[in-house]
Amino acid sequence: MLKGLKLAINTLLLAVLVLLPSLATADTATNVNAASADQGQLLLEKYQRQQARIEKIQASLDELPSVEQQAISHRLLERHLHAFETIDQLAHYLIEQQAKGIEQQAMLSQIEQIINKNTQALSQALDKRQQQFNKQYAEQEQDSIKAFQLYTEHLANVDLIYSALVQQVINQQALGFAVEEDKQQLLDRLYARAEVFSGMVGLVGKKREELARLIKISQDDQSLKDQLATITEQLGVAGESFKLTVNLLSQLGFDAAFYQQTLLKLGGQITTDVLDVDVLSGIIQRWISRMSEYFIDNGGEWIFKLVLLVGIYYVFRSLSRLVRKVMTKSLDSSKLNLSSLMKEMIISSVARVVIIIGLLVALAQLGISLAPILAGLGVAGFIIGFALQDTLGNFAAGMMILVYRPYDVGDIVEVAGGVFGKVKSMNLVSTTILTFDNQTLVIPNSKIWGDVIKNVTAQRIRRVDLVFGVSYTDDIEKTEAVLQELLDKHPKVLSKPESIVKLHVLNESSVDFIVRPWVKTDDYWDVYWDITREVKMRFDKDGISIPFPQRDVHFYPATAEASQMAK
Repeated sequence: MLKGLKLAINTLLLAVLVLLPSLATADTATNVNAASADQGQLLLEKYQRQQARIEKIQASLDELPSVEQQAISHRLLERHLHAFETIDQLAHYLIEQQAKGIEQQAMLSQIEQIINKNTQALSQALDKRQQQFNKQYAEQEQDSIKAFQLYTEHLANVDLIYSALVQQVINQQALGFAVEEDKQQLLDRLYARAEVFSGMVGLVGKKREELARLIKISQDDQSLKDQLATITEQLGVAGESFKLTVNLLSQLGFDAAFYQQTLLKLGGQITTDVLDVDVLSGIIQRWISRMSEYFIDNGGEWIFKLVLLVGIYYVFRSLSRLVRKVMTKSLDSSKLNLSSLMKEMIISSVARVVIIIGLLVALAQLGISLAPILAGLGVAGFIIGFALQDTLGNFAAGMMILVYRPYDVGDIVEVAGGVFGKVKSMNLVSTTILTFDNQTLVIPNSKIWGDVIKNVTAQRIRRVDLVFGVSYTDDIEKTEAVLQELLDKHPKVLSKPESIVKLHVLNESSVDFIVRPWVKTDDYWDVYWDITREVKMRFDKDGISIPFPQRDVHFYPATAEASQMAK
């Protein structure tokens, strides 16, 4: 019997151990359900308190003055939006419960009534706020700053209301409520609002173009600039609300591709979220359609104008070449003493003017107004000039070289602090020098004009400066006669001006003669080298020495006292 009792007790303990986890799980689920139910109940009670405050304020609204009524109306909108936040939290809570398979029919019925009531309240608030805005804006329309502030505040409030209404429709759909009627009414409101914004884009765009034209005419008119700034700011604020409206329409399933395309006209008021495939395809289709219609209507005319444009260009290009040839022959045969650079500049300028005239004639035939093009070229010239200051400095230096003609092509010059060679070519920006060791150097004109310019070949004749030294023991008169004889016999030495042979300096180691014959510029180096060679050969023949530097060294015998000190 004891054994049977022990067996029964052990069986009972085993059953308890097996059932304990199940009991714990059931208790946990019960606690979770209770907690969830408490959360939903807390949100419901919170909304009821908020709604009680709203009703209390609305009951006393008619007894207040008009100024206070406006303030209370603004505050009521904030309270409605706070109540919407609580409703939204409660709706999300119920959606999560449905996802877990937990049905709360009583609370679902309550939330449906609450959402309908809040939707009605927000719609009424929206209509009332629109009426107040119309009245206040009419009163403040003359004051642009206050009117803009009022407009900005109104759009911000309306955006919040529409966002709340759309979210409530989405919540109703997720909870399985019938929302077709409310959804259609909201779509109609948003559609009408999008139409207003779409029309505003076009009107404001035209207004801005008109103001921009007037500002170009009256650049000092500050009122026009203020108007342009005001409507630009209004367009920016409206663009944000327009974008929100388009997004809300898309959330409700409305095909808002057309309005998304209109948003592109705002420039900077859009982001990549509106650039979807539908928008891009719609834009491309509209462009293709418009281009097709345009070319069907105007294709023949444009083809004719294009042919005319090409014909005018080739006619004036041929005329430019003819003018270049005529000008070249005319300037070459002219007695005017013009530099090569001046001739090239005149010829190129005339040829380019002919081309420019042809282009302007061609553009005029296409119906393009030339005034904006010329104005644009002026602005572009100012910008380019500011950016290319160094180049313009070279151009100005080139013009000075052109006018004063310190050198010409073919001259041998020393410029830019030591560059020596022959001028190979030159233009208004730089000069090309070919050195005597066959190096090509391109030097900016500003470097040349801002330094000393030595033109070796500018004069027809030149003086060759030579110096020859002889010993102090040589016959001075004989040496002078030999040097003069060498100059007189050389065929390239000119008789006039007369050559000069003079004793010039008594140096430390030599007696120096200066020898200065006059020659033609082209014969300079031939004479220089010939005379130098002849002098050396003649001095050697006549026994005239060409001394090298000498020093006399004197040795003095050491005294006895110095020798003793050295030891």
